[in-house]
Amino acid sequence: MKRSSSRLAAARTALLLGITAVMAAGFLAGCASAHNSVTTSAPSRQTVLAVMDRNASTAGVRVVVVNCLNKEQVRPANFVLTCADANDYLSVLRWVNWGSEAFGTGTEWINTCTPTCVQGKFVSYPALVVLWRPEPLPGHPGVLYLTRITRIYTGKRPPLYNCQGTRTCYPVTSTMDLWSQA
Repeated sequence: MKRSSSRLAAARTALLLGITAVMAAGFLAGCASAHNSVTTSAPSRQTVLAVMDRNASTAGVRVVVVNCLNKEQVRPANFVLTCADANDYLSVLRWVNWGSEAFGTGTEWINTCTPTCVQGKFVSYPALVVLWRPEPLPGHPGVLYLTRITRIYTGKRPPLYNCQGTRTCYPVTSTMDLWSQA
């Protein structure tokens, strides 16, 4: 009995995480800045959505995320967000769902770069992680790659710059394009 109630609690938590992430991703997709958006043609997008299933493995489609070295990854345990210098990365990623959207938890580590990035210290921020906006991976038929990431900070929040100008802010969420080999 105890085991089944803990499974039920875990399932409820996973469902709540998924619902929260979908709502956040949908809201943020509508609020994304114009310079970060990628234009896709309607037929291509419709084709992708028609082929995809909520659980891509049942549709025979493989879903990946592309890392800084142009390597395809499925459910990575760690993921670098700033490919140029690796001063922002995710670790201890645990995925609740992996498909046309991926939901998980992890810790984001950001270098303070104070007084310089070499001398800076890494600060951790717990986060819910949502990977979304799948696109066909060029040159890889039957493979979709997730092109956007949203982090929802569940505790302390990192400083982000250029928030509506040049001031520093501490938003609850942060969304960005992911590395792309396309």
